[in-house]
Amino acid sequence: MFRSDLRIFEPQADDPDRRYTVYDPASDLSYYLGARELSIARLFDGTRNATDVCASLRARRIALPEEKAAALEHRLHQLGLLAVPGESPARLRDPATGISYGPLKAALSIPVMRFAPERLLDAIFEHAPWVCSRTFVYGGLAGIVAAVVCAARRFDALASDATRVYAHGWHWLLWHYPVIVASIAVHELGHALACRAHKVRITDFGIAVYLLLATGWARPLQRDWSALPRRARLVTIVMGPYASLLFVALGVGVWNWAPRECAAHTLGVVMAASASVALVPTLLPFFNGDTYLAMTEYFGVPRLRQRAFHYVRYRLQRRTGGETPPPARRMLYWATALGTAAGWILAWAWLAWGVVRLVSAS
Repeated sequence: MFRSDLRIFEPQADDPDRRYTVYDPASDLSYYLGARELSIARLFDGTRNATDVCASLRARRIALPEEKAAALEHRLHQLGLLAVPGESPARLRDPATGISYGPLKAALSIPVMRFAPERLLDAIFEHAPWVCSRTFVYGGLAGIVAAVVCAARRFDALASDATRVYAHGWHWLLWHYPVIVASIAVHELGHALACRAHKVRITDFGIAVYLLLATGWARPLQRDWSALPRRARLVTIVMGPYASLLFVALGVGVWNWAPRECAAHTLGVVMAASASVALVPTLLPFFNGDTYLAMTEYFGVPRLRQRAFHYVRYRLQRRTGGETPPPARRMLYWATALGTAAGWILAWAWLAWGVVRLVSAS
């Protein structure tokens, strides 16, 4: 049967391509069906085969050759859009989506939340449209600068409080994960609101925890995203880190004004420190985070990392064929492949060092 968890997006009013987007949340992939194809696909409800679908259409005075219905059914099965009782649907995954923390992510990540955010975004824009205004953004920038100045002037006190919270016992974990999840939610909401302001629909919104790190995603509808000018796409990318810095600035403010013996003081320390650490992975270009996405947009090379490794592998194996890029693109591919490999080695070495330190300390 045509899967009930698929999300269907109508074409925009000014989109010359009148096909519907069918988003599969299980694979993070989107497919395009015309209005007639979609209506026919929905007739595969688990009780009808291609012959039954053709009969149902004839009752509506719609002619469809049975071989075409069978071909559509086969295509939908191949894409994993039809669910078969007792059979797991295909789980193709787009390697360009999300922050990839390595081969152990699937085993070690804990999903926290995942939902379609359109109703939430509609509610925000209905009741608080000012969150995407220039006045609010510039006011937030002023708050971020003020927090940086405050943290710099009282750095010794902030460092002392952070050491007191994180270095003495494990009670900080009770604060850490709720704060991390909240900061990631704010970060991804920044992306989502910026997309919504540019009339880009969001297909999926979610958060997961991987070891002591957190990952989140707000995935735009690809056809809407591709229609945006490059400058607008870069703005939506930047708004995620901007929202995270607002969260950190709020933490600095709470820490600065709350009495030292108050629980709010500790909360402010964790907000400032943990949210800052949570921002780091998405700023490192060897993760599939904001910096990497900005690079693909700036250089105009979709799937930059995949192309870079493909090109380097061909060159190292001295194989012919494949892409023959100009000199500047070749330099970009080599820098991306080598930088990603070096980054992964350093990241896993740091993680191993941290584990050894924790084990030896205990």
